[in-house]
Amino acid sequence: MSNEYVLIQAQGDGLGQIAVSNNVINHIVMITVNESKYVFFDDGNVKKSLSIKNTGTSLLVDLKVRVQYGKDVDRVCKKLQEELQRSIELMVDYKSTEVNLNVVGFKFN
Repeated sequence: MSNEYVLIQAQGDGLGQIAVSNNVINHIVMITVNESKYVFFDDGNVKKSLSIKNTGTSLLVDLKVRVQYGKDVDRVCKKLQEELQRSIELMVDYKSTEVNLNVVGFKFN
């Protein structure tokens, strides 16, 4: 399988192979970030702000985000990381996800 899919279950497990498209992961990340009150995609451009890499053993999600001015950056980002990991685990049953948030600025309104 190419890198455009995340392998959930290998074929050797007896029930066949299960894979999920990276577009599904993109959509889950977009929904989760849009539900957040204090974190926003950089300049509202999802394609430039989101990068997903499948290493074979884990899923790496890199995001460039802006945080609402006046909010605790560390607390808000940790909460979003936990929500993203939980959402991916619940929706596609993939437990090995690493979420890296790069705060590139603040939103002032």
